[in-house]
Amino acid sequence: MSALTPLRRLALIGSTVVLTLGMTVASARADAIDDLNAHKDQIKSAISDAQSNVNQSSADVDAAKAKVADSSARVSTAQGLVADAQTRVDTAQAALDQAEADVSAAQAVEAQKAAELDTANQVLVAAKDKEAKGEAAIAAQKGAINAYARSILQDNMPMVNVAVLFNGGTTASLANRVQWSDTVLATNQVDLDQLRQLQEDLVADRQASQDAQLKADQAKQAADQQVLATQSAQDKAQTARDGLQAALDQQQVALGEQQAALAADQSVQAGAEQDLSTDQAALAALQAESANVDAQIAEAVRQAEAAARAAQDAANSGGSSGGSAPAAQSGGLIWPVDGVITDYYGWRTHPVWGTQLFHDGLDIGASCGKPIYAPASGQVTDEYYSSGYGYRLFIDHGVVGGSYLTTSYNHMSGYAVPSGTWVSQGQVVGYVGTTGVSTGCHLHFMVWDNGTKTNPLSYLP
Repeated sequence: MSALTPLRRLALIGSTVVLTLGMTVASARADAIDDLNAHKDQIKSAISDAQSNVNQSSADVDAAKAKVADSSARVSTAQGLVADAQTRVDTAQAALDQAEADVSAAQAVEAQKAAELDTANQVLVAAKDKEAKGEAAIAAQKGAINAYARSILQDNMPMVNVAVLFNGGTTASLANRVQWSDTVLATNQVDLDQLRQLQEDLVADRQASQDAQLKADQAKQAADQQVLATQSAQDKAQTARDGLQAALDQQQVALGEQQAALAADQSVQAGAEQDLSTDQAALAALQAESANVDAQIAEAVRQAEAAARAAQDAANSGGSSGGSAPAAQSGGLIWPVDGVITDYYGWRTHPVWGTQLFHDGLDIGASCGKPIYAPASGQVTDEYYSSGYGYRLFIDHGVVGGSYLTTSYNHMSGYAVPSGTWVSQGQVVGYVGTTGVSTGCHLHFMVWDNGTKTNPLSYLP
């Protein structure tokens, strides 16, 4: 997260505003410009820190968004799994419902076949009762015939016992037996026909009742088997449905966990975005303050130039200006260090933060410890350490070639002169280093023209 908390950032902004309001540009003296430049550098340092905070907060927001996107994808996947599991449960429930319906239908068929079996048993009982009655009727009919035959014999009728005719008794001749048979049959033909009919009916009824019982029993057995099969199918469907429901429950639990993780990640993202907003507000406030100080410096330079011109006019007329502004220099600047240009003034991708930032100076690559020279005469106005620029040094050159110039030297390893020293062009003022936010030994050289930061290459030979 950012190095400064939102409260400390607001305190930093407040302090810079108080410092600015407490300053005055009523005088165009060089010390007032020096104070403004020093304050400008403080603001620049604060801006550097604020930009670092913004970059870090932006990275935090990006990371939080990536995590939210990943969590959202996980939630979507979990929702898909839940939907698939729910579909499987619904399908299994439909199969279970069908199995239960099949069981109910099979039980209904079983009940119907049981009723049919009961009816068949009742018919069989009735048939057996009828069979018993038929057998009794046959026996009675046989008795009647036998009684009739006995009565013929007892009455001395010219006939013999029917049994003699049927059993081949010892009659005198076959003619006599035939005669006797014809006599008996003619006498009791109706009784014999009735006997034969009773026997045929008895056999038919017995066979019909047996067939009905067998058919009903087979139907009942088939119904029982169907019930067992459908109950087995129902049990399997119930087991499958229960297993799928358990899987669905697990998927729903997993979905809840993913949704909770997503909510937590979204909360982190909201916090990161709030930090970013706070950091951006702090940076904007510092940038606005920097612009305000730039305007004050420009005004102070304008007044200093006016004072310098007045002093020059007074000198030309033999008077004295009484001011403290540096004397105007007619020559240009010399290179502050012997090296090669490694980065130019303007927009670039920052080599450390990786974001698009405005590069406010000229980078000259040189080995650490190499001397840095004053590009023109002037007064060293400030020396301090910045977390971004490392060890810094500022020189107020006054008017050089018609412009009021201020230069600064950054990322130095050390100073050669103290603040307040008047230095001549070419004098050693410090040494190349790689302090602050730096990727290697180099000098970050900056130029202000009439209080406005500008491209140093425009002033170098």
